[in-house]
Amino acid sequence: MRESGATGGRARPDAAEVGQLTEIWRYPVSSLAGERLASASLTSEGVEGDRACGIFARDNGANIYPARDARWNAAPLASARLVDGRLEIKAGGGAWMAAPAAAERLTKVFGHGVELRAYGDADQPRYGRAPLHLLSQQALDSLRRHLPGSAIDARRFRPNLLVDLPHLAGDIPEYALLGREFTLGGMRLRGTVPCGRCGFTTLPAGELPQDPDILRALVRQYDRNFGIYCEVLEEGVIELGATLRLAAMPKRVVIVGGGQAGATSARALRRLGHAGPIRILAEERHLPYERPPLSKAGAPAAVILGAEEAARSEITVDLGTPAAALDLQARQLETAEGEVIPYDTLILATGGRARRLPGLNRGHGRVHALRLREDAERLWQVLQPGVRLFILGGGWIGMELAAAARRAEAEVDLFLRGDRLAPRVLPGIVADALAELHRANGVRLHFGAGPAFEEHADRIACRSGGQDLSADHLLVAIGMVANDGIARRAGLDCADGIITDESGATRDPAVFAIGDVARPPAGRIESWQNAERQAEAVARHILGLSPSPSEPPRFWSEQFGRRLQIIGRPSPSAPLVTEAEGFWDFGQFAIGLDRPEQIHRVARRMREAPRASTTAAPVAPVARRRHRLCASHELPEGALVRIEHPGHGPLCATRQNGRVHVTDDRCPHAVAALSEGFVDGGRLICPLHFAEFDLTDGSPHHAPEGCGALRIHPATEQDGQILVDLPC
Repeated sequence: MRESGATGGRARPDAAEVGQLTEIWRYPVSSLAGERLASASLTSEGVEGDRACGIFARDNGANIYPARDARWNAAPLASARLVDGRLEIKAGGGAWMAAPAAAERLTKVFGHGVELRAYGDADQPRYGRAPLHLLSQQALDSLRRHLPGSAIDARRFRPNLLVDLPHLAGDIPEYALLGREFTLGGMRLRGTVPCGRCGFTTLPAGELPQDPDILRALVRQYDRNFGIYCEVLEEGVIELGATLRLAAMPKRVVIVGGGQAGATSARALRRLGHAGPIRILAEERHLPYERPPLSKAGAPAAVILGAEEAARSEITVDLGTPAAALDLQARQLETAEGEVIPYDTLILATGGRARRLPGLNRGHGRVHALRLREDAERLWQVLQPGVRLFILGGGWIGMELAAAARRAEAEVDLFLRGDRLAPRVLPGIVADALAELHRANGVRLHFGAGPAFEEHADRIACRSGGQDLSADHLLVAIGMVANDGIARRAGLDCADGIITDESGATRDPAVFAIGDVARPPAGRIESWQNAERQAEAVARHILGLSPSPSEPPRFWSEQFGRRLQIIGRPSPSAPLVTEAEGFWDFGQFAIGLDRPEQIHRVARRMREAPRASTTAAPVAPVARRRHRLCASHELPEGALVRIEHPGHGPLCATRQNGRVHVTDDRCPHAVAALSEGFVDGGRLICPLHFAEFDLTDGSPHHAPEGCGALRIHPATEQDGQILVDLPC
C-alpha cells in the first residue's frame, strides 16, 4: 500500500489538476449515519470498514430497508463509528455505546426488534459490498439552485468522498470521470457508473428534515442519478486535501452530420461525462431536427439540439459546413471551404439522400423527393384540394404522404412495382390490411406497375399498364442512398453504407458510423429509434462504459388517423403465430393497428425473453369479471382513492378529466401504496421512488431498474355506479 502523496504513482505527466478532496465519510453500519474522517484506508472494496455491518429485523431476519418500509425511517437519525476497530452507535439522543447495548437502543428507537451483525456470505448489503461513492460540491450546488427552499447537505447522499471540481464542466462534473482513470493524491481510481437514487435521500438525517421534493428533483432534473461510484485500482491511504488529477487533454470528438443520429450522439456524450470538445459539421443550414414529421401533413419538425442547449453543453454546431475530405492517417477532416479540422474521435452520421429516377426532373418543379426540410416545404406548398399527385413507391414515406395528401383533399395515385405495400418489411396479411385502409380513403393503388413518367411544364405524364394518365405532381419515394462517399474515398469499408460492428466501430479505431449511413452486421434499420439507439451505443463505447440494456426495435407510422406500430425486427416471410382484430403476432415481432396494449405486452415479453422463437405462445387476453367498485360521487375529479376489494386486494381509483382509471394500489417495484401518490400529465406517480405509470397502459417511465408495468383494470360508469373488470 502507498500513502497519499507518495511518489511513484502512475499519474500521466500531462494530467491536469481538476479538483480537491474536501470530505471523507465512512458508514460502519448500512442505513445509519456515518463518521467524518481526516484520512482513510482504501481497499478494493472501498473505504475500510465502510458498511461492514447491517441491521436485521428480529421477526424475519431481513436486512432493514428505510424508505421502502416506514418502520425503519428513523435509521439516518442514528450514527455509527469505529473506535480502535470497535463499533459504537449513538441513537435516540443518548451517548455512544457498544454494539450489544446499541441494538437494544435501536429497538426502542424503531419500536421493533432489531439485531446488529456483520455482513458475510449469508448476508450481503443491498448495493454490493462497500462501493466507493464520490460526489462533488458542484452537484450539491446545482441541486440547491433547483430547490432553493430545501436543506441540501452531503449527508443526505452518503458519499464516501466529497470533492470540489471547479475545473470540470456540467451540473454533475464528476460524470467526466466515468470510464476514466484518475488520481486522488497518490491513489488510482476509476469512475464506473452513476449512482442511482431512491427515497432514502428524502428521509430526515440529523437536523435535516424530511423532504420529498429532493427525490422528485433528482428524478426530473438528473434522471435519478447523483454522484458516481468508483473502483479502487491501487490500495492505499487517502487524506483530506488530496489533489484530483485527470488527463489534461480530453478527446476531441468531431461529428459529421447534423441529423438525428449526429445530434443525439453529441448530447449522449455530454450526458455520459465526456469533457472534451464536441463539434458537429452539419451540411444543412438548420439546427438538427427530427425527420419523421416531414411526411405527416406538414407537421413542424422538432429541433433536437437547439442553440441554447448547444451553448450550455459546449457543443459547437457549424451549420452549412459539409465535410469534403477525410485523412484517416492524419486524423483530420477538410471542409468544403478548405478548413482543416483535427480529431481524436470521428463519428460519421452523414445519413442518406433520396433515390431519384435518372433523367426525369427537367426543372419544371413538378417532381419531388422527401428527405430534407426544404423538400417538405416545397411539397406542402403545392398540395391543395383538387391537385392530383402521383407517388412512386409503397414504403413508409409513400404511404404516409398518400394519407397526408388525401387529408389535404388531393387526388392520389400510388404506383408499386411489386404486388403489395412495403414488400421488404411487411408480411402479406398486414400489407393487405393497409392496402384496404388506403383504398377506403380514396387512394388509387397500382400494383405491379412499371410506369414511365415524363415531366412537362404543365403536368406529369404517365404511361402505365397501357393507360395514359396525367397528374400535377410526382413524388418519388423509392428509398435512399447512403451518403458514404467521404468514407469510401478515405478507404473505409463500404457497401451501400459504412461497414461497422454492433457498437458502430469501423475498421479504423478512431472512426465510428451511426444512423442511416451505417451498415452493422444485422443490416441497416432506417428509423428514429435506431438512430437514437446507435447514438447512445457509440457514445458509451467511446467513453468505455458498459452498453445499455438491449431493447427490441420499435417503429410506428400514422396513416388516416390510424397508428401502426411494429415491435421487433419484421420479416415479410415470417409465419403468423396469432391474430386478433388489428393485431398480428409473428413471435419474433408483432404489428398492431391502434393496438398499443398488445404491442406493449409483446415488448415486455421480448425484454424478458430476448431470444423468443417464432413459436412463442400467443398473447392471450386476460379473463375478467365485472364488479361494483363504488358510487360515482365517491370518486371526485382529481382524487386518488384506495378501495379494498374482497378477493382482489387494494385498488387505486382516480378520475382524470372525467374519465375513471383503476389500477392495482401496490407499486410494481416496491411496497408502496399508489393511492398515496399523485397524478401528473396522465401518469400515476409512486410516492416512494417517483416511478411514473401511464394510466392508459401501465407502462413505467423514470422507474427504477427492473420495475414492471402497473396493472390497469378497465372501468365504466353506469347508473351512478363505477364498475371495474377484474381478472377472474
